[in-house]
Amino acid sequence: MSGRNYMTIGEVVEGLMSIHPDLSISKVRFLEEEGLIAPERTAGGYRKFSKDDVTRIELVLRLQKEHFLPLAVIREKLKDYDKGKIPPELRGSMGARAEKVALPLDKAETVLVTDAPTQLGLPVSFVQELEEFHLIELVDGPHGQEITRADVNILHAAWDLRKFGVEPRHLRMYETFAEREATFFAQILTPAFRHRTPETRQKLIEALSGLSELTEQLKGDLLRKALGAHFEDLV
Repeated sequence: MSGRNYMTIGEVVEGLMSIHPDLSISKVRFLEEEGLIAPERTAGGYRKFSKDDVTRIELVLRLQKEHFLPLAVIREKLKDYDKGKIPPELRGSMGARAEKVALPLDKAETVLVTDAPTQLGLPVSFVQELEEFHLIELVDGPHGQEITRADVNILHAAWDLRKFGVEPRHLRMYETFAEREATFFAQILTPAFRHRTPETRQKLIEALSGLSELTEQLKGDLLRKALGAHFEDLV
């Protein structure tokens, strides 16, 4: 790929075969024919696969192989994926990588609030409501207020919670919990990582990851214990 910012169809297949040994050029072409991927073309008509195209192919293959989903269902999940929503089947396994790529912001770090209905499938009024409750923070851009990459998943989670009758005003406690936990993490880790060299920065990232994973597990266990007390007649 020297001098190129894209991969050929053969390079895509070769790069993914270690994970998907049954992948073939004809399979990639089939995904394109079904409208699941749409690589650009060179002037000569050859396919140009970007990193985002490869990520999309891998997502389709995993939904097929690991979750046995038909193409019609995968197509619907890709529509959500294009709005910034990670497929529930892959949230645990894709982790931070999915958080980074599963957004319609591949060419920009933000999306205009006025574009939220078309880009994210969310009404502008809902975006503004979450800002009013300080659950997200809009930024001023050259063409108006913008939503940052970090807030897209928060928006989608808050929107999905509405089917349980949970409104943005009910979510303030989670923002408070997050701020308190972030402050607690800073108190624990700042003394050990006061000098930010590239080496200590990487160690800090690893420490935050480990600490977050352990506290998430603890919070989950404590919540299940509390739910058992509230709903003991149903357990």
